[in-house]
Amino acid sequence: MYAAIVAATLSLASCGLGTMGNATNTNANTTAPGNLLAGSLQQTGTGLLGNLLTSILGNTTSQQSLVGTWVYSGPKVVFESENILSQIGGQVVSSNLEQKLGQQLSKFGFSAGKSTLTLNSDNTCTFTVGSKSYNGTYAYDTNTHKMTLTGAFGVGKMTCTVSVQGGQLLMLFEADKLLNVATSISSKSTSTLSSLLNSYSGLKLGWAMTK
Repeated sequence: MYAAIVAATLSLASCGLGTMGNATNTNANTTAPGNLLAGSLQQTGTGLLGNLLTSILGNTTSQQSLVGTWVYSGPKVVFESENILSQIGGQVVSSNLEQKLGQQLSKFGFSAGKSTLTLNSDNTCTFTVGSKSYNGTYAYDTNTHKMTLTGAFGVGKMTCTVSVQGGQLLMLFEADKLLNVATSISSKSTSTLSSLLNSYSGLKLGWAMTK
């Protein structure tokens, strides 16, 4: 199931993209999909847990902590389970996929330090990307960590998983939902992004924002 992700990552690494080319582990088997996790753990230690959805949602995010103006800082790729993480390689794979995702998001107006999301205490919100701004409303369920935004991306309802930790807001979508966001905010073709997202089985995708 995850062969396409591993193959794409290995292809990116051979072109000099991502971090695989800089790996310090010289064992002959470390590039095999089943061994990438071990190599990643040696390089990143417990930091690898930051790519697991369960770790990201470990701390409760309150409604109040969401309030404020958040500024886009970069793409985020998260593994839905530890089993998926171990199968497709952990930190090495996510770094490469985040780079590719970031390249695609930039084409639709997402720019570090410029694209913003303002969440108000009265549950209204404003999302700005490129030269466009969208006003809407939001609702947050602390039990499921789900935020439902209405009108905020120029579409009806859009649901994503959110977490606030360390002064950072993570907004994570299913692949098809992220594609809907890109389609709504831009008149540009989403065919390349669509092709990329088709390889993201078992991952949640989105971005990180800071105040």
